[in-house]
Amino acid sequence: MDTITQIALGAAVGEVVLGKRMGNKAPMWGAALGVVPDLDVLILPFVDAVQGLAIHRGISHSLFFCFAAAPILGWGFNRWYSKQAAGWRSWSWMVFWVLLTHIGIDLFTTYGTQILQPFSDRLFSLNAIFIIDPFYTVPLAAGVITALLMKNGTRRRRWANYAGIIISSLYLLAALTVKTHVHKIFEENFAAQDIHPEQQMTTPAPFNIFLWNGYATVNDTLYAGLYSIFDDDNEISFHRLAQNKHLLKPYRGQLPVERIKWFSQGFFTAGIERGSLLMHDLRFGRSDLWLTNQSAPPSWSYRLLFNADSTKTTGFERYGTDFKHRSTLFGPLLDRIGGEK
Repeated sequence: MDTITQIALGAAVGEVVLGKRMGNKAPMWGAALGVVPDLDVLILPFVDAVQGLAIHRGISHSLFFCFAAAPILGWGFNRWYSKQAAGWRSWSWMVFWVLLTHIGIDLFTTYGTQILQPFSDRLFSLNAIFIIDPFYTVPLAAGVITALLMKNGTRRRRWANYAGIIISSLYLLAALTVKTHVHKIFEENFAAQDIHPEQQMTTPAPFNIFLWNGYATVNDTLYAGLYSIFDDDNEISFHRLAQNKHLLKPYRGQLPVERIKWFSQGFFTAGIERGSLLMHDLRFGRSDLWLTNQSAPPSWSYRLLFNADSTKTTGFERYGTDFKHRSTLFGPLLDRIGGEK
């Protein structure tokens, strides 16, 4: 999730666990700890893109990190605030829950989180909310900000914070409920259109849980469709894209190619543009948000790099997409969320 959401969530958790004992210091440190797992991005300038793709949401987003960091940071906080006697266990408990909820909310997104590091690099994702979702963030932030404006230790302050947490948590539950319904609709459409997926996924369109993207791969073809829960009927039209796996066959087993396949969880296409071999992660959609029937560049792409005779991939780099016209899609996005007639 975005940084603002993680700060708000960390502050809310800090207030719940230690607010009564430590006053505003608890949500303040909760907010700071809420961004700690994402500090793995500070390593990225010092490693190549292939390593960086595995590092982000890696060990710092694992259950191991929660259990290892909590007692260490808890000890440090207890030493720092020794005169206020909150106790090592209480500080450790707060750190643990802030880090754990950071990982938990990231799991709801599509990016993929390696919660089992360092024992497994498997990516986990619920694909239930977009990485920026004001319907989740605003109630959470409003609750904790309201609480901070109230006197410490009062019931009103405690329940203002609880209200934000409860409303945002109910939104997550609603997202999972809607996803279950949407996933079934896509499965019915795949069956009706004689599409037999080797793998499939559904993920929400930007900023909401009402409009969803659905993807399926069959042999060398990727299908992509849009469905809003407000559509007049359940019939979905699919974009059909060639994955062009044959372009990658000469480089099978080479780390840069395999790393992108791993990260995209199989929902990728390949292509050649201006003499460069590109790989596109279609989980993040296209620059037109799939709202048009015209060709549009994918939102998340990589240009593969090669040695002198092009027999081996040496790395990759993010391939930029022009988003300068994205603002013009806001109106069509709202219309499409409202349902297709």
